[in-house]
Amino acid sequence: MIRHYLILFTLFLFLAGCAHQIDTKTMLYDDWKPHLAAQKTWQAQGKLAFISPDERQSANLNWQQDEKQNNLVLTTFIGTRILSLKQTRTGAVLDYDDKTYTDTNAALLLKRLTGFDLPVDNADNWLKGTLMSQTLKVDELGRAQQLIWYDNSNKKWQITYSNYKQQGGFWVPGNVTLKHQQIKIKIQLYNWQFN
Repeated sequence: MIRHYLILFTLFLFLAGCAHQIDTKTMLYDDWKPHLAAQKTWQAQGKLAFISPDERQSANLNWQQDEKQNNLVLTTFIGTRILSLKQTRTGAVLDYDDKTYTDTNAALLLKRLTGFDLPVDNADNWLKGTLMSQTLKVDELGRAQQLIWYDNSNKKWQITYSNYKQQGGFWVPGNVTLKHQQIKIKIQLYNWQFN
């Protein structure tokens, strides 16, 4: 009988420990927005769809950033690598079609070789939803919902955010849609990691 109580007591302690761990992981910073903007080391995984009048393409997305570089890898749904773009302060390297290309501007390199128009230079801010703009519309929790933004090439983008979730103490978008003229890029983000 004492043995059963001991087993139950141990089980309750284990469950209480698990519940405590879950609470700490999902706890939101009081000032989460400036903390999120300051996060320079992160990884986001999901899917990306590129839609234009001429074509429609989709891929799995793995985007990583740290203090020194930004890495974007797109793969097919069976895991075959489509491209790998590495960007540093001094330039960009694109592995595409079994060849390696370099340039000082990552977005222009990507556009020139793939036709894919994506403002990769500013991904740290627009992907996380921390861009500042006079056109910014936020919800009741201060999360970005929509804004008009101009990238480094002065292209006008309309960005819409939705499906927020709490991860790493922050509100992060689950869906980001970018529109520029007749181009639409839809990004669905399943997982965010912060260091």
